[in-house]
Amino acid sequence: MYIIKNSLKNIIRNKGRNILLGIIMIAILSCVAISIIINTTSDDIINSYKNKFGSEVFIQANREKIEEKINSGDTKVLDEGIPNEILEKLSKSKYIKETVFSSSYRGYSDTIKALDQQKNEKSNGFTEMNIVDKNNKKNKNSKIANLNILGGLNPSGRDEFKNGTRKIVGGKMPINEGECIISENFAKLNNLKIGDKFKVQNPNNPDKYAPLKLTVSGLYYDGSKNENVGFKHPMVNRKNEIITTYDTLKKYNNEIKDFNNFIIDAKYFLKNPDLLENFNKEAHEKGLNDLYEISTDKENYNNIVKPIEGLKNVSNTFMFVVLGFGGSILVLISILGIRERKYEIGVLRAMGMKKGTVALGLVFETTCMIIISLILGLSIGNLLSQPISNTLLQGQLEAQKQASSSVIGGVVSINATPTTPPIENLTVYLNCEAIILIIGVALLLGTISIGIGILYIMRYEPMKILSERN
Repeated sequence: MYIIKNSLKNIIRNKGRNILLGIIMIAILSCVAISIIINTTSDDIINSYKNKFGSEVFIQANREKIEEKINSGDTKVLDEGIPNEILEKLSKSKYIKETVFSSSYRGYSDTIKALDQQKNEKSNGFTEMNIVDKNNKKNKNSKIANLNILGGLNPSGRDEFKNGTRKIVGGKMPINEGECIISENFAKLNNLKIGDKFKVQNPNNPDKYAPLKLTVSGLYYDGSKNENVGFKHPMVNRKNEIITTYDTLKKYNNEIKDFNNFIIDAKYFLKNPDLLENFNKEAHEKGLNDLYEISTDKENYNNIVKPIEGLKNVSNTFMFVVLGFGGSILVLISILGIRERKYEIGVLRAMGMKKGTVALGLVFETTCMIIISLILGLSIGNLLSQPISNTLLQGQLEAQKQASSSVIGGVVSINATPTTPPIENLTVYLNCEAIILIIGVALLLGTISIGIGILYIMRYEPMKILSERN
């Protein structure tokens, strides 16, 4: 108990030196806290987007190979697509963690009306001359599609239901075969409610093909923006989208075998972003046309992650500079402080106090200083980390914009325009990982300060300390 009381008294007695030491510790810990808070937040975002843009792969056309084909006179290349069976084969790859299948089907009904559907269908810009069979001949029984059925949702469609752009307001999402959800507006127009059944016919030949039978399992609110402002047509109005399961459309298409009106889309997610080359090689071995290649979304990845990586590097450099410079000053002050107190240490040792007891007193003093400095440093760092992060990020965004246009040989090449905008404001926060790291730095600083005092105590005997008083 005496050691603790004496340590507290020593902090007050030597308040001038301790205030200076506290200011330095607070400054160091504040800067370290800012850097670590920015780093931990940046790591979370970088890992999140690395998994998103690195693991999700796209099958894209190779423009150079297509141009070569066209220049050689092969114009059929423009009509070539990826067969559905190839897309399903790729989903069974050992490199794939998950595949999200979605499909679309354009249907027709003379009893179900769509929003923006005119009485005179020709006024919408789509005439019956647009409907042809496989031999490129007009089908007399063809109708104009007025219903858009989605079999499953792609990742962006799923996100709309997660972020509230769309949400279920009654019933449930389609799970079983034949279930579907429709928008409130669409349901109101056709007097449909949950549990009602309706049929969607094939517009190519309603008399030949059996209709698709659907049951309303739920209603959804649609708050998505209309990208086709000024142009109204039932097929572009997203409130007309009838959402069912992928298996429902797949089974119906297999029954009627009308592949012209059935479009499939697949999103592949790798087990690891590093497996891209292996998956690309396997895909071509399984029959993927050489005109296509598998790649990640590099443009969006660089657009978002590069500025944050730059921000992280700047904060790391700042932290190491502060630790190096501040640690050196802390060591110097600790040495001077011990030299000032060596007579006090000599007296305590001459009175019979053991080395370990004197050292324990220094440990208590330094621990109190560390705790006070840590609390203040964390508070200041947490307060200043957001504005400093915003300032540094804006600098990185400006540098990214300048780097996006490079002049090579007098020719300016502009990078492809990313579809995902960069993060302009990074919301940083103090999490458990950051707190543990900051406490670790504080303990390191305390260990350095305590170590110098203990080394001095263990090195000198009391008589030698007293004899060197002057």
